[in-house]
Amino acid sequence: MYVCLCVGATNQMVSDAVAAGASTSKEVAAMCGAGGDCGRCRCTVRGIIEATLAAAPVGPEDGALRRLSLEISPVGSH
Repeated sequence: MYVCLCVGATNQMVSDAVAAGASTSKEVAAMCGAGGDCGRCRCTVRGIIEATLAAAPVGPEDGALRRLSLEISPVGSH
């Protein structure tokens, strides 16, 4: 199914971007273009991101540690 008509991105393209490590709509837009133009599909893109991440097995092989490391900022010196 087409998710983003602006660039012709499908739900499979968005799911593939998430499987490759994208975890935000901006990251998906950078990888496949969906949600990067007019923005009307961003809600749908976010839903696909959530569904894809929820269905993925948890472990280092699926990029979970990479996503976690992006969320943790370095601690400043004491």
